[in-house]
Amino acid sequence: MIKISVNGEIKELQEGLNVSQMIEALNYKTKGFAVAINTTFVPIAKYEETIIKDGDTIDILAPVQGG
Repeated sequence: MIKISVNGEIKELQEGLNVSQMIEALNYKTKGFAVAINTTFVPIAKYEETIIKDGDTIDILAPVQGG
C-alpha cells in the first residue's frame, strides 16, 4: 500500500496503479475533470502510462461554470 494526498486528504492505495486505475479505485464517477500530480497536469492520453507513487500529491479538479 502507498499513501498519497488527494485534494488534501490522505488516501491509501494499492501500489503500482496508473491514473485511470486510481480514479476507479477512488470511485470518481463524473467525467470531464483534470488531474494534476505534484502540480503537473496529466493529459488523458497519459493516464494509462502514468503510475502513482508513494507520497504523490494528486489534485482532481472538476470544471466550474460561470462567466
